[in-house]
Amino acid sequence: MENILSIHLQEIIFSSSDQKISKQISKLEKNGKIRKIAQRIYSSNLIDLPEAIIRRNLFIVLGKLYPGAILSHRSAFEFEPTNEGHIFLTYSYTKKVNLGGIILRFLEGHKALPGEHQISGGLFVSQRARAFLENLQASKNVSGSSKCLPITTIESKLEQIIRVNGEEEINNIRDRAREIAPELKMEKEFDRLNKIISALLTTHSPKILSSPIAVARAFGFPYDPARVKLFEDLFRALKTSEFKSRPDKNTTTE
Repeated sequence: MENILSIHLQEIIFSSSDQKISKQISKLEKNGKIRKIAQRIYSSNLIDLPEAIIRRNLFIVLGKLYPGAILSHRSAFEFEPTNEGHIFLTYSYTKKVNLGGIILRFLEGHKALPGEHQISGGLFVSQRARAFLENLQASKNVSGSSKCLPITTIESKLEQIIRVNGEEEINNIRDRAREIAPELKMEKEFDRLNKIISALLTTHSPKILSSPIAVARAFGFPYDPARVKLFEDLFRALKTSEFKSRPDKNTTTE
């Protein structure tokens, strides 16, 4: 049983059906020790904006208020709200909820599958195979924020898996996607994923690819974009800096 002190020390406090805890919360709020920052949510932080408190405790809040929800689609890769403040979750219904300025976009879909990990309380996250399938669904850009990442980003992520962990890892993801696609009713998405992976592995036409780094791999010229940038930064630094003159003293073969 939580006591008043333990409640007071927590930044995020949730309302409770337990009458004793509910009375403790009411007493703390009345005494100005905590404040209500959203429906069913209180905080002992009396300084920061409610939006900031909720944002840094977002996964804790989601795991508590929406047990069984799955961080999905683009959010399964980004782990944060979009620039427009949207975060996408697969749940038992479709609904849009404004939580402290963050728009929770609940999408009705299949519950967590084996391989989906809990990241906070009752909150799960789509495994990579499922996340790739989700991001290949048809999607409309709602209020400036699509549930899916751009196809170029998806292709780049797949290419990075090959570059870092090799063909075996990408084939493992493809095999898992093939296995779960029928259960998720995402056979069309798997067909598209399969063609992209095959193109990256040069067993399918590269014409379907659009990401420059993916196209480069498909044509047999893979490169690491991080290293390219690193060498560009080094070149720029060397050319724009002044260095002490150090004449070469080795003027003869002796």
